[in-house]
Amino acid sequence: MLVPPRIRWCDPDGLGTADASGICRCDDGCDYVVKDGSSSAFTPHDEWFCTRLAELVGIPSPPCTAVERPDGTLVFGSRWEGGVATEPWWDMVRRGAIALSDISAALSRIYAFDHFIHNEDRHLNNFLFRQQRRGWAVLAFDYSRAWLFNGMPLPSLPFAPEKKTILARRVLCHLFGEYIDQAEADQTLQRLNEVKESHIVQAINAHPRSWLSAEQKSKIVDWWNSSQRTDRIDQIRQGIRNGSYL
Repeated sequence: MLVPPRIRWCDPDGLGTADASGICRCDDGCDYVVKDGSSSAFTPHDEWFCTRLAELVGIPSPPCTAVERPDGTLVFGSRWEGGVATEPWWDMVRRGAIALSDISAALSRIYAFDHFIHNEDRHLNNFLFRQQRRGWAVLAFDYSRAWLFNGMPLPSLPFAPEKKTILARRVLCHLFGEYIDQAEADQTLQRLNEVKESHIVQAINAHPRSWLSAEQKSKIVDWWNSSQRTDRIDQIRQGIRNGSYL
């Protein structure tokens, strides 16, 4: 990273969330939701890595970068952009403003991906709906309670019934019926199976070194090259098919 955006000022009201330290205006003229290591030392890495990995397998997220604080430290920044739904997206689906058939594929991909990175914290407001020239795009964000937050190797599956990711799915099923597209979930899992060590090393090397120790990087690489990763992918695929992960 040549010259990261530098923070000029931050909104004192913040966001009222557990993991974001606030919204900051940077010298590139953009606002960023900023996350540091105050709630978990791994938060900047987790956000960066999961965002990059999601993009590799076809799940879009808001643009992100490292931003520089006045004291010179680098923190994770997710760019705040307009063009998003201004009312609850599930209400828009219920009244027909958004077609469920247009978004079920994206919701299915995100569901499979969340299981892989062990993101138990996907609630309904963790989907970002951005209007396109035609229709809507579904973006995933907020990975501060995923990946290394849960330790490496990742915990076993399935998720407990009371976890937010499962509760959110149950609400959506209550509103719209079964919406998971098995083929889309399988495609995402296959893409995760095809991600190579070089891809994840490149993602890690692209963020500031201070966000991850060499020891933790080695643990990630070792896990990625192990049968634990491929077994996890197979378990998610079968769990979604037979309903045990639903």
